[in-house]
Amino acid sequence: MAPDNGTPAEEQSEVDRLRAENALLRAEKDLLLKAAIGFATDAGAFQRRSREPETR
Repeated sequence: MAPDNGTPAEEQSEVDRLRAENALLRAEKDLLLKAAIGFATDAGAFQRRSREPETR
């Protein structure tokens, strides 16, 4: 790890940048998860369960 030579203002700027990047990455992850669920649903990967017992 690099030595700590940053000033408090530089450190806060870096923390702010990383928080913004983290928020963006979380939003992208959520969007991709919703898309994956949508594709899986369209492909029939999920089946609806009926409340009636299955008869054979």
